[in-house]
Amino acid sequence: MWRNVLRTALIIAAIAVFIWLLAHIPKTVEVFIIATLIAYGINPLIRRLSVKVPRLAAIVIIYALFLLLLFVGAVIIVPTIVEQLQNVFSHSGAYLASAQTFIDGVQTWINKKLGGHALPPQLGNIEGQAIARLSDIFQAALAGVGVLLVLVVNYLLIGITAVILSYYLLVNSNAVRNSFLSLFPERSQERARHFVREVARVFGGFIGGQIVLCAFSGVFTFGALEFVVPQYALLLGVLTGVLYAIPYLGVFGALVIGVLLGLLKSWAAAAWTAAIIFAITKIADTVLVPKVMGESVGVSPMAIIFAVFAGGELFGVWGLILAIPAAALFKVVWVVWLLPWITGKPSTLEAVTQSTPVPIDSTSLAGR
Repeated sequence: MWRNVLRTALIIAAIAVFIWLLAHIPKTVEVFIIATLIAYGINPLIRRLSVKVPRLAAIVIIYALFLLLLFVGAVIIVPTIVEQLQNVFSHSGAYLASAQTFIDGVQTWINKKLGGHALPPQLGNIEGQAIARLSDIFQAALAGVGVLLVLVVNYLLIGITAVILSYYLLVNSNAVRNSFLSLFPERSQERARHFVREVARVFGGFIGGQIVLCAFSGVFTFGALEFVVPQYALLLGVLTGVLYAIPYLGVFGALVIGVLLGLLKSWAAAAWTAAIIFAITKIADTVLVPKVMGESVGVSPMAIIFAVFAGGELFGVWGLILAIPAAALFKVVWVVWLLPWITGKPSTLEAVTQSTPVPIDSTSLAGR
């Protein structure tokens, strides 16, 4: 008995030390997270292609196509986005003028309806305070361009390193899996293999599905906005596709940015921009999510809401993006390992297999 208690205490202590070490090497952790996500996202394609060609050849073909897409993005998409961002900053004066006109109208309407004496002292200088705040925002944005470029270069290097590492993980997937399985005693080998399969199913389905959903949202948003705000269509398309990966808050952020950029043209353009972004992301939520996700992520809606807000509070953007697969991973750990350990009952693979995940509806999974 004491031997089991000591063994459990040592395992918990080792896990605590491991987490402490990870907290002190955040960049390395980011590289491995991105590499793992890339590997899980690409692996389903490699599995399908491996039916016709050897696995190594399939990996080389998929990565060649992947690098080709990155090259096209770097040569065509990135310069266009930079040009559109420059256009936004160059029209900041016009944006401030439009904002001032709108605030003047609001203040005139309030004075007409209520009378100047009815306004609280705090609202006596609505125009001056609002314009000053908008000016500060634009100046801060301009001042932060240099910092943004440094961050972009930094994450570009992290991304390149992660792509190389993901290739290594896929090529040596058998060795990685065997190394993981070697950590478990013989009596737990079958359960550990089942755990590996479940994790691959959950992460592979989620990452692959998210890639499809983000690509759909970005491409169709760009295509539709070409008829409304062509000068910002690509920028908004890319932002919508990227932000769609952030549950609950991502689409809201895309709508706000779309409205602000649409206002640079007209009120009608702002309204149409918001309507297009909302309609396309809603189509992705209601039509595509059930098809591309299926039951790969079997977590209840309440658990997802808690995971998203807790992940965002603890780990920022990464916590928001990885909240759903992390919650699904915790469920797998609970069913396969923790529940049998707590109850003291041996877990058979039949019992684990029968615990089918609760299908999640499109709105709670997408969280848009």
